[in-house]
Amino acid sequence: MDKLVSVFKGLSEFILLFTIKYEYENRGLIKKMKIDSRLNLEIDDMRWCKLFLYKSCYNHCAKFILLKRLEDKGYIPPKINKLGKDKWNEFVKNISGDCSFLYSIAIKDLKSDTDTDIKNCFKDSDYDIFDIDNDLAIFLVNYFKEHDFSKFKIEDIKKIFQLIYPLEQREDFNLKNFYKKAPAFDYILKE
Repeated sequence: MDKLVSVFKGLSEFILLFTIKYEYENRGLIKKMKIDSRLNLEIDDMRWCKLFLYKSCYNHCAKFILLKRLEDKGYIPPKINKLGKDKWNEFVKNISGDCSFLYSIAIKDLKSDTDTDIKNCFKDSDYDIFDIDNDLAIFLVNYFKEHDFSKFKIEDIKKIFQLIYPLEQREDFNLKNFYKKAPAFDYILKE
């Protein structure tokens, strides 16, 4: 359980950084998405933008956890875990600190995976309007590089998401029924 608490703490800090960073970014574009989609029009614009931001953030959390688990289990070559980061630092010198580049390569690899479930979890969505920039990627890679997700079962991942997206917030936000599906987040909620 200590590992789950540590992961929860890291993701909670990531969520805080993500929401502060993007709280007011792309507001006009998000409002246009609301109008164009004609979904959840009963929600006022401020709340709609907040729900969109949180669903995007949780989708990025889900992507990261699934990516890290796949790497640590050896399903895909390491990129963002300790072994992958060490190889990256040996391989390049001038962009070794660019974790967002490394993260985006890992995500692109999974988008073209032969396993349909994996490919679907990592496919592009509207929620990718907020990306994992270098500051966020550095935080994720450095915080979680020593964590081994290979031993995590899907039940452990669900527990982590129950901690970062507790029942009270699920009832308040109701992100499952908000706007469109967020592939990785919806996959974890479905499981």
